[in-house]
Parts: sequence; structure tokens; C-alpha cells
Amino acid sequence: MKKGARRIGKGWKYRVTALAAVIFIVGSSLTTVYAAERRTLESTVEKKPRIMELERERKPELVKSMWKDMALAEEMKAVEMGAGETYSGAEAGENAEPELAEEEKKAEAEVDAYFDNAVFVGDSIMLGFRNYAMKRQDTFLSRPQFLAAGSFSVNNALWPVDDKSVHPVYRGEQHQIWESIAMMGSKRVFLMLGMNDLNINGVEGTCKKYEELVDKIKETDPDAEIHIMSMTYILHGKEVGMLQNDIIRQYNQELEKLADEKGWGFVDISQPLADENGDLAVEYCSDDFAHQRPEAYDVWVSVLRDYARRQLDEHMEVTGNFAEEG
Repeated sequence: MKKGARRIGKGWKYRVTALAAVIFIVGSSLTTVYAAERRTLESTVEKKPRIMELERERKPELVKSMWKDMALAEEMKAVEMGAGETYSGAEAGENAEPELAEEEKKAEAEVDAYFDNAVFVGDSIMLGFRNYAMKRQDTFLSRPQFLAAGSFSVNNALWPVDDKSVHPVYRGEQHQIWESIAMMGSKRVFLMLGMNDLNINGVEGTCKKYEELVDKIKETDPDAEIHIMSMTYILHGKEVGMLQNDIIRQYNQELEKLADEKGWGFVDISQPLADENGDLAVEYCSDDFAHQRPEAYDVWVSVLRDYARRQLDEHMEVTGNFAEEG
């Protein structure tokens, strides 16, 4: 027994030594990756006050050039973060939910179908959701399309397309958002913008630009449904200029009010991701500022599906038909 115990103990020591080496190597790699992401973000944040100054000085070419540089940096960061994404046990089949009854399956299929012909438009926060969705093509996330780009905003969405614009690419080329939506044939448009606007136009100015952008979309396709998604919060203590969570709350309130006045839908993503103090919860943040982890996008999925159910229920109350046309 003693000899066996010694052999087991020795093998255990080897395994612990090997595991410690792996943890050290992986930990060092992750530290390097997160440090690089942090530097990219800090560089981006530092540029925004300069952009505001150039806006005031009416130097549009320099402004566009800086936005383009920021967009490329954020695009690269989002791709890197998506490439390094890990999966939870639930995604691997652990803790699988019980089999649904046939009626429940039908209801869930209707919820899935709600996102047919839908498009999600946004900045680097939405870009992260697009990357998340690309790894879950066996779910309803295979249905919608995406128009997302780093540093995209309601402000620069209204700029003409040129070699310095940051418009999302569709079919290999940049287009005005309303043109891309029309080419896609999307009838349900989810918009999430503001992160790159508040420091430029403030709350009131950003809401006015939002209204102008939606008018362009509706001019191109009067039947397009508009659904505004709230701006999400940032980590406590990481405020930059107008990017303060109290100001973001005010902005979301104004967006919801505008959506109600215009007959648009409104999806609140911010509160489900907030901690007890109303800031972005630490466990949902990927970069010590505002960008989000897959666990945050898990919450997005739940919120969006609940929103779809409510929309379908309201439609059924009005028409008596659960399934929507088109």
C-alpha cells in the first residue's frame, strides 16, 4: 500500500507541474491579448476629444480620416475577440433543457421566424454580437443579417460614402445604410447607435440625428419596421466625456420616448446587463470599458426572444393570427 501510495503521489506531482506550466503559458498569452485590446481602446478613446475639436473647426476630411482609423482598429479588435471566444458547458450540451412539447416547439419556431428578414445595425458593440451570432448558426441567429462597423454612429451614417467613410460593408462595398437595407430586402430593422455620438452631439443632438437616419430608411422602404435598441452602459469609473452612465440613461429614456412618439419598437438591453449600481456588470465586460463578452450576448438573446414573443402576442391580440405575414 505504501509503495502504491508513493507511486500515485509521484505521478500526481508530475501532473500538477505540467498543469502549472500550461496555466502559466495560457495566462501569459491572455494577459498579452487583453493588454493589446486595452491599448487599442485607450487609443480610440483618446482620439474622440480631438475629433470633437476638428468638428468645431469644420475640418471634415480630418474628421473622416480619424473615424476611419478608429473603425479599422475596432474591427480588428472585434475579430480578435471573436476568434478567441470560448464556449460554456451549456453550449457543449451540458445542462440541456428538457424537450419541449409540440405546442411549445411551434411557439418557439414562431419566435425564430420573427427574425427572418431582420437586420441589426450598429457600431463595435453590435459587431461583437455579429461575431457571436456567426458561431451559433444552428440557432435563430442564422436568420438575421448585420450591418455593423467599428466607430459607426448616427452622425457618420449620414455622411456620403467615400474612401474615408466607415459605413458597414454589404456585398463587398460600402453603401448608405438605407441602401444596404433595401438591397437586403430587410423588413425589420434593429438599430443600436450612440456610443460614438454622445461626445459629439450630446443627447438631444444624437436623438435628432437618429430621427433623420430613420427618415432616410423609411423614405427608401416605407414598410420597414423600426426597432430601437438601447445603448448599453460602461464600467464604473471608466467615464469619458459624455459617456457617463447617468447620461446614457437619459439618452435611453429620450430614445424610448421618441420611439413611442414615432410608433417604433424599443428594446431595452441596458438594464439586463447592469449591476446593482446601474453600471455595466463586470462579468459582462470584455475590455475594461464597454465592449462585451459572450455571456453578455447570451443575455441579448434572451431579451430579444422575449421581445419577439411580446410583439407576436400583441399582433395576435390585434389580428387574431399568431403568425405574422412576410
